[in-house]
Amino acid sequence: MSETGFFAYGSQYSSSGECIEEAIEQINKSGEAKITSWTNLRNSGRFIINEVLDEIDSSDFFCCDLTGLNDNVLFELGYALARRKPIFIINDVSYEDSYKKYRELDLLSTLGYKKYTKTHGIVNGFFDERPYDPIGNIWDDLTKTITPEKDTKAILVLTSQIETNYNLEILNQIDYFNLPKIVDDASENANLPLSWYIQKLHSVPAVLIQFSSQTRMGHEIHNSKCALVAGMAVGLGLKVQLLAEKPYSTPLDYRDLLKKFSNRQECSVIVKEYLVDLQKEIASLLINERERIDTRKKLSELQNLDFGEAIAEHESNKLYQYYVDTSHTQQLIKNEYNIVVGRKGTGKTATLYYLYEDLTRDRRNHVVLIKPINFEVDGLIALMEESNNEFEKGFLIETVWKFLIYSQIAKSLYDQIKEKPLFALSENENKYIYFIELNETIFLTDFSTRLEEQIKKLRENEINKIGSGNNNEFRLKVAEILHDGVFNEMKDFFGILIPKNHKLIVLIDNLDKSWKKDARLNILSRYILGLLGVSGRIFKELSYIKSIQTSLSFHLTIFLRSDIFKHIQLVAREPDKIEVSRLKWDDSEILIRIIEERFIELSNNKYDRNQLFEKFFINEIGGVPTKEFIINSIFPRPRDLIYFCKSCKDIAVSRGHEIIQEADVLFAYREYSSWVFKSLLVENNILNKQMEDFLFELVGGSPIINEVMIRQFMENSEIPIVTEEDVEKFIDNLVDLTILGREVRTNEFQFEYDVENFKKIKTMSNKLNSKRYKIHNALLPFLECDMRA
Repeated sequence: MSETGFFAYGSQYSSSGECIEEAIEQINKSGEAKITSWTNLRNSGRFIINEVLDEIDSSDFFCCDLTGLNDNVLFELGYALARRKPIFIINDVSYEDSYKKYRELDLLSTLGYKKYTKTHGIVNGFFDERPYDPIGNIWDDLTKTITPEKDTKAILVLTSQIETNYNLEILNQIDYFNLPKIVDDASENANLPLSWYIQKLHSVPAVLIQFSSQTRMGHEIHNSKCALVAGMAVGLGLKVQLLAEKPYSTPLDYRDLLKKFSNRQECSVIVKEYLVDLQKEIASLLINERERIDTRKKLSELQNLDFGEAIAEHESNKLYQYYVDTSHTQQLIKNEYNIVVGRKGTGKTATLYYLYEDLTRDRRNHVVLIKPINFEVDGLIALMEESNNEFEKGFLIETVWKFLIYSQIAKSLYDQIKEKPLFALSENENKYIYFIELNETIFLTDFSTRLEEQIKKLRENEINKIGSGNNNEFRLKVAEILHDGVFNEMKDFFGILIPKNHKLIVLIDNLDKSWKKDARLNILSRYILGLLGVSGRIFKELSYIKSIQTSLSFHLTIFLRSDIFKHIQLVAREPDKIEVSRLKWDDSEILIRIIEERFIELSNNKYDRNQLFEKFFINEIGGVPTKEFIINSIFPRPRDLIYFCKSCKDIAVSRGHEIIQEADVLFAYREYSSWVFKSLLVENNILNKQMEDFLFELVGGSPIINEVMIRQFMENSEIPIVTEEDVEKFIDNLVDLTILGREVRTNEFQFEYDVENFKKIKTMSNKLNSKRYKIHNALLPFLECDMRA
């Protein structure tokens, strides 16, 4: 009897459907296999989700067409993969937009596909691949890279590619239910590799996926990723909830799994209902998950190799063990206020987590971590613009920051006391709990909501009319609106509950979350700069409470992206007096230590440092020592090095290799290049089509370009050029993004990894006057540039 198959394809391109149906007819006539498609279900009136999945389950193999990246097809592909079906994939890459979307998604490169433009190509490809008589199984190959997780998580969450209040609401609800989570934040990071999603789906019992409204930028690629991951989650039998902001046209395949919302309240209700059910079932779900893990085969040495996570937020509870302290972290809290500056991916968040863990180990430190998921920028900007003068703007910034920091300290102290058993609470601690809960709307909401509420109150009180220019009256009224009396009482509690000679340390990260290219950057810069001034005032207020000298020292450390700090320096009165600690990785030996320390720690000290590259990597890549090749191929950041090495290992394992071979490294280079290209777009808010079109103008060319070529590419991409200054500014931006490096000596190009070097590199380049630039090596494979040039 012939093997049976199911063929999934979209209806976007009618020529593709015609080719596929003709191919199915020819294959069926051969007698080698019997294939049906979704049209058979539609014609029989059985086209509902369960019937589609039942058809895949009952088939011996699964075929699909990726042309157009149809979300139904991607969901079915994910499901078929997780059900361990042999897979046959085709793609008509002659459709330019479709192929561009496929490359942007970049989750399916490890699966491969057969190209076609006509029926003959599909039929030949099918008999070449022989999915009806497979050798091995693609899901087995993909899951070879799975390693046991060091800690248990309850839920994997995929949030939207646009940072909205809905993202915040979803994460707040999960935190409220106290469920350990893994978050794939699409607004913060580009798509992670398929192996990452497979690893995480095998480590959690539940998945919540937020699809994007179809009116939001970037919805197509984000929703395609979500459809594929959702299909795998359903195929693995996980507890799945899908949701989307309206308007969203739900694909038929997961219509019954997805709920839609049009406001924050509706979003909250959907998430809460799902989490209530999850909480009831979590114990049995986790037991089932452990049983599933226990049945896995024994892993090889290479499979057991672990480098941790490329993104610090995914491993915050493990970082302390293998963090490489290059910044002498105790120096980061030596002053009243401290600023840590670095580019995206240089380790700011990792340093924050390490510092938090290190400081909390000393019981004399009360450490408060502030990581707002986002904050309401538009309301803040409007508030500043409605103010009458510079005094009012400055006072508002100072007062809002004091409110936020004091309320966060109060909440942190409350959470700490609430962890104690009831019999261990002192009278003052019971009074404090009563005080905080009496004022729960001030203290017990999340940081971002608190900020939004206070801005709303100030605006409702018509800030521009308060005081009518009388500074003292303005100060008193604003203080009243922002609960000054309550805060004075709260500070008295600090003096009682925090022992003398203790340190109060506030660490603030994520201020870049709401930093957007189109926002009023001067106002945002002043807002962040206001943090520095307020730290001194808080220090003085806390050191003298209720006429009792407490000797309580206060320290504030802010973690900022270097491009944001550059803007802040522009609005600061005395920028040269702002002390900063910079995170940079210009020493390749220190950067390599990052991966070596992780290798040692995560192997439980089974190996020494030298064994990573001696035992597990081929010695050379194209005649270049492997370490040197990897360092020369990436942006010099911990995130990139970790991603590249993980990719090398995953590819080698999936190919059944005992060590990482040259071909594995070269394939990982291509995979990394694709990821880093998309990361650049996401991290730098490159959402406009013109800039993206410019970057695609670089495809297939030389890695070295000149100003004339850049001008031509700008014109091709319809980027307006009015004066020569427009070209210069555009090049400066490309250099700032480290897409291009400037020629500073003949055939020597330097990249701006540190914004401090901007003037120096540009001056050297201007003196040479070659007007030549080099595309960064990290981007060359994705752009398919001539690597020999």
